Amino acid sequence: MIDFMNNMSRLYDSFTNSQKTIAAYMQDNLDYIAFATLEDLAQKVGFSTTTIIRFARALGYDGYSEMQKAVQENIRNKVSLPERFETEGQIPDDELLKRSLTNDIHNIEETFSNISEEALQETVRTISEADTVYVLGMRSSFALAHYMFSRIAQIRKNVHLLQSTGMFFPEEMSSAKAGDVCIAYLFPRYSKTTTNVISWFRKYGIKIILFTSINHTPVSMYGDILLPCSVLGISYKNSFAAPLCLTNYIAAALASCNYGKTKETLQRTEEILSQGYYLGL
Repeated sequence: MIDFMNNMSRLYDSFTNSQKTIAAYMQDNLDYIAFATLEDLAQKVGFSTTTIIRFARALGYDGYSEMQKAVQENIRNKVSLPERFETEGQIPDDELLKRSLTNDIHNIEETFSNISEEALQETVRTISEADTVYVLGMRSSFALAHYMFSRIAQIRKNVHLLQSTGMFFPEEMSSAKAGDVCIAYLFPRYSKTTTNVISWFRKYGIKIILFTSINHTPVSMYGDILLPCSVLGISYKNSFAAPLCLTNYIAAALASCNYGKTKETLQRTEEILSQGYYLGL
């Protein structure tokens, strides 16, 4: 999805007088617009709802709802964690569980409606055919990367989790080559370290499968295959329910399309685990 503020600034000179008035109001009132209904905004700026919709389309959006999502993303990418907590974290205790689960369900449904079946099939095929698979995620996204690594390392060989411990990246990446693939998780606020690693991989012909947000325009150039996920949270951090669901699907699809190799790898893993990893109860 188009980055809201940059796009509005770029197109400003082409706006009609009414559109310039709307743009000026939006620039100063993003916090309000992020949650205002179309009717409320039209009343605030003194134009019809049709004029607001035309303005949204002039910016390249399908309508007001898509433009509002871009505004929300613009705000989310720029506020600090304390500011985000202050604006989003005050939820009554008796509503918190329902709000949290409802939000996760919405994220999963939103992701499902936006994901491309072709992209998913290409993802599974690319991972299956790769010589070596690297998995990358920084800060909160490291949990996602570790989860993906733990799932696919059980069903195929040559899977490596890039870890930041001791800044060991150069040694971990040095043997990567064309024919390999990197599965990367990159969500707002976007990690500069992640983009640097991805850029290095792309320089040497390693294909990038990028888990990122629905509004991925600012980082779409980093991925060869894009898997957009809705990660809106109800508090100070993103919700990763949707990318976890996609990770589960990809692992299951890989196991299904490589039945023989998966069975062999699982049998070897089980032999190792049977040497004393479990109590046997």
